[in-house]
Amino acid sequence: MLLPGPADIRGGQGWRRGRFALPVLSAESSYAAAFPIARNAVILRLGTLVTIFGGWLFVLYQMGHNLPDYEEEIHLPKNFDDVKSQSVILQNYSNAHFVPVLTLFTAVYIFKQTFSIPGSALMNILGGLLYGFWAFVFVSLFTAIGSTLCYLISEIVVGEMVVERFARSKLGYLRRRVEINRESGNLFYYLLFLRLFPFSPNWFLNIASPFVGVPVLPFFLSIFFGLMPYNYICVQAAATLAQLDSFADILSAEVLLKLLSMSVLALIPALYGQKIAAWIRGRVQEEEVKEGQA
Repeated sequence: MLLPGPADIRGGQGWRRGRFALPVLSAESSYAAAFPIARNAVILRLGTLVTIFGGWLFVLYQMGHNLPDYEEEIHLPKNFDDVKSQSVILQNYSNAHFVPVLTLFTAVYIFKQTFSIPGSALMNILGGLLYGFWAFVFVSLFTAIGSTLCYLISEIVVGEMVVERFARSKLGYLRRRVEINRESGNLFYYLLFLRLFPFSPNWFLNIASPFVGVPVLPFFLSIFFGLMPYNYICVQAAATLAQLDSFADILSAEVLLKLLSMSVLALIPALYGQKIAAWIRGRVQEEEVKEGQA
């Protein structure tokens, strides 16, 4: 099913730019004729999004409902205290039923990332409890997969028209920054900086990226590598869970300072990449000239 796109209310001939082509109204279409289409397009897109969300939630419910029985009461942790109180029970249950628990953990994690639902730190700690070091690999991959699904759903289902309606100024600013860094050849480093920076609104970056010219591959890789430090810190917190009282103990001022330092290092190539490359080329040419004179 083709969903109406942002070009439906902008007019113009042809098709909307991007991987997924959607029909465009002609330039002669009047605003009066376009307005109902815009309203209907928003309703259709949001309705489709709710349907996908509800369908996935139903599948998760069925997966949880069909898990093997256990002699003790067990449920998916909802907060930090839940993880601490159920840590031993969850570990024992996971050891006894490895495949179904890992399958449910994967589905829940990707679901939360896809729909930008808060709680990644909680899921990372839970992963650390259940799978140790391997949780770091799992959650880094699941984060990238879920965020990429969010990217695709935003592009195909939500559409630029809806995103611009609610965040036009932010979208315009991000589009300009992406264009500047693409022209200088430093787009990936800029994306990496955004993910390493601990105060970046990752949910907005996921939703907005398809409409500001960010290709899906560098988008995926920047999330996979850029959120690794944060994921690692949360996963490692599981080893000292008994000594922690809240999430604030994990993301202390010292930890935030380290994340800020790494984000600055990632920003250096984005700011000075061309100058560094030019300096390196100059030194290579000087060495070649010296060798030729010798």
